[in-house]
Parts: sequence; structure tokens; C-alpha cells
Amino acid sequence: MDSTLLSSLSTLTPSQKTNLRHGKVLTVSDLLLGAPTEIAKRCKITFGEVSNIVARVCKAHAREPQCLADGLVEDETFTTGDASLDAALGGGLRTGLVWEVAGESAAGKTQLALQLSLAVQLPVEQGGLSGSACYLTTSSNLPTGRLTEMAQARPLFAPCDLINVQTMSTNNIPVVLHVLSTLLPKLIEDHSRPPAKPVKLLVIDALAELFHSSDKTTTQTLVERSRNIYEISSLLHTLAGQHHIAILILNEVGDAFDRGYSSNTSADLVYSHQSRFFNRGDSVPGEASKEASLGLVWANQVNVRIMLTRTGRRRHLENVRVVGNKVQKVDDRAFSSLAEGEEDVATLIRRLNIIFSAVSPPRSLDYIVTVEGIHILEDISISQEARRTLLPPAPANRSTTTASDTSENQPVLSQVAPLDVGCAEDVRAEESLPVDEWDSYWDQDDTEDAYNSVDVNDLLSGTPA
Repeated sequence: MDSTLLSSLSTLTPSQKTNLRHGKVLTVSDLLLGAPTEIAKRCKITFGEVSNIVARVCKAHAREPQCLADGLVEDETFTTGDASLDAALGGGLRTGLVWEVAGESAAGKTQLALQLSLAVQLPVEQGGLSGSACYLTTSSNLPTGRLTEMAQARPLFAPCDLINVQTMSTNNIPVVLHVLSTLLPKLIEDHSRPPAKPVKLLVIDALAELFHSSDKTTTQTLVERSRNIYEISSLLHTLAGQHHIAILILNEVGDAFDRGYSSNTSADLVYSHQSRFFNRGDSVPGEASKEASLGLVWANQVNVRIMLTRTGRRRHLENVRVVGNKVQKVDDRAFSSLAEGEEDVATLIRRLNIIFSAVSPPRSLDYIVTVEGIHILEDISISQEARRTLLPPAPANRSTTTASDTSENQPVLSQVAPLDVGCAEDVRAEESLPVDEWDSYWDQDDTEDAYNSVDVNDLLSGTPA
């Protein structure tokens, strides 16, 4: 509210200023926010005089109407460095929003954050914003070695420099609040003047680590955590809205337990049942076993939630070889020479799932982590792929083979084009398990039938059967 002193207003008479001063009504806020009857009592003036003073002050502070279009500043977007990921996110990373990337350890959260810290520096004609990034760490230092490696490995990031990535360690909540409320606005203001690059990206790696505690969880601690989350998110939205920067928050995940839900028990919405729609993904098997941390209070504060998952799947990439995690093309002769070492060719596949977003529809994509950063793979339907992987084995006693059933006699591994090796190998192992001899013996045991066929009367009389 306005803190202008009433004594400085020319619209008030000297006697009015004196009465207000005696009643300790000193600023415009004190006058407009106070009850007229209370002000009249404190200043020892009539209610009509208070109304006259309020009318004079409001007239002096009247503002001209402003068209919303005049002050409208459109949000900007910058590339992630991968065209497929840009398309899934609605054109790239958009400023003015709070983005969350949640995932377990080694899922690639920090890799994506480092990649975006470089991509935001790109010129506008290359999809960037010619800006800089501010990277806040909570439990470790900024991995500058990996940042340098990523910049050198990808020609797109050649114009990027580590000097445009500001970093600071924030290992507790009071420090984070101080940085977001005081230090960061000053940094943004300082970098708004050339030749410095404006701050366009803020990364916090990782927010949930600030709330780790060995203390027993009580109602008081939960209330305190909710209050801290609200304060932090309020500052983040203020920064994103006023300075038009993108906020990227890295979050952890925890185990998700399905407690069961019965629609007959109550008509109320059960949180454990509803949270699976905004806390976790279910595009591939095993993905729903993890959910984002910090609960419902934090989930209501983010505009976009992205989940990264280690699926344990591996895929043979056709004519593609992974050398030191860097994808390189090889000729057919070199590729065939590696046929014996399947583990050298199979690449670990991870899953990116857009749980909800204010700027794009939900979507799931496979990706790999290379020296250059995050690389999205060709979109493949998981449901169709799973059905191909789990095809039943072909009959083994067929004496003739036609051209139409040649593919049916092939092993499972050869039936899957873009192979998920981990899933298919498990199926093949189950099919090839040897038959246990003891199990076969007891399955054929006819002892019970022998006892059932004995004539008890003959045994008692001593007559042989």
C-alpha cells in the first residue's frame, strides 16, 4: 500500500493535517485502511470530516485507466537443445513459469538442468534468449567439469560460456529465502544493463533436500514445512512474473504405496487415490512405483511437472553405437563385428513423462543421456512394443514351415524391431528354464490312487487281494 506521508499532500488543510497527526494517522495507508469511526475517535473529529479527508486523498491519488495490452509482456521460450523435447514442451522452456523436474538418483535431472543453463545463452536466432543462468545448489557444488564437457561436445553450445552461469550454495531454508527475496532481485537488476546478459533461468538443485530432517514428524513440523514451501513458492512466482525468467526446480521422488481404494466406503476424495494423477507417471511398467516429494502443497505451486524415470530397459539402436555414452554412426561391417557383445550395443533407456503442464498436453518420451546431454529417442508406442515382446513362443512340433509362419518360429529377441532387451531376455529365460526331475516325478505319483483301490475288508479277513 501507499506509504506517502499525509503531511506532504497539498490537498489537505493545515488543520486537517494537525488533527491527523494528533491521532497518529501519518500515511495514506493508515488513512485508507483504518475504519472511519476509529479514525474519528482517535483524531477527535466528526465522521463527516473523516469522509471529507478520505475523498480529498483519493482524488489526489487517482490514477488514469491503463489498457492491459499496454503493459502486457509476452513470455519467451528458449530451446532445450533437442527438437523433439521442444515440441513436447510446447516450443521449449517458457519464461514466467515454475517448472519442476522430479526423478530418482541418476535419472538425468542435473544433466537436463546443466543443458538448459547452456541453451539459455544461445542467440535468439539459434533458439536461445542471449541470457544467463543462476544455479542454486543445496547439498553439492555446481558440476563445472560436466558443464564444460557438455559445452565442448556439442557444437550448438560453442558460443556458451561458464561465466554466464552464476552459482551459489544455499544449504538451508533461511538462506534460500534471503537469496530469493534480496540477493537474486539485485543480481537480476545488475545484469539487466549491457554488456551483461540478463538472467533468464533460475535453477534450484534440489529443493526437497532442504526439508530432510531426522526429527520425528509431527503436526507442528508438517505445518512449518507447508509454511516454508508457501513462502519459497511465493517468491519464485514473484520472480518469474516480474522479471520474466524461467524457474526450474529439481525435486526428489519417494516410494509410492498403493493403499487400496474402495468407492463404496465414502464419497469424499481420498488423497492417496487422487495423487496418482499428479504425483507419478504410468506410461511404462514400474514408473508408478515412485512419486514426487513435498506433497500437495508444493504440487499446487508448480505450473509444469516432469518426471524422469530409470526404467531398466535397454534397446539395440540400429546402426548406432554408444562410445563413452556418446552416440556415433558406424558402418554395417563394424556393427556386425559387435554382434557377439550385445551389452556393448544395448543402450540404457530412461523415460520422460510430462505429468501435467500449463502449456502442453501430457506426453511420455524415451531418452538417453550422452556426453552432449539429453537426447530424445524416436517415439515408440510402449503398449505395442510390450505386446510384441511378450508374444507366445511358436509351436516346436511343426514339421513344415511356410513363408507366412517363418517369423513365428523366430525367437522373441528377433521379433522385436526396436528391442527392449531387458524385458525380452526375461521372457526368453522363462521359456528356456529346464524341467525339474523331482517335480515331474511327484506330478506323476499315483500312490494316492493305489491306496484308494485297496479293499479294506479283504485286508482285515486276511484274504489276499
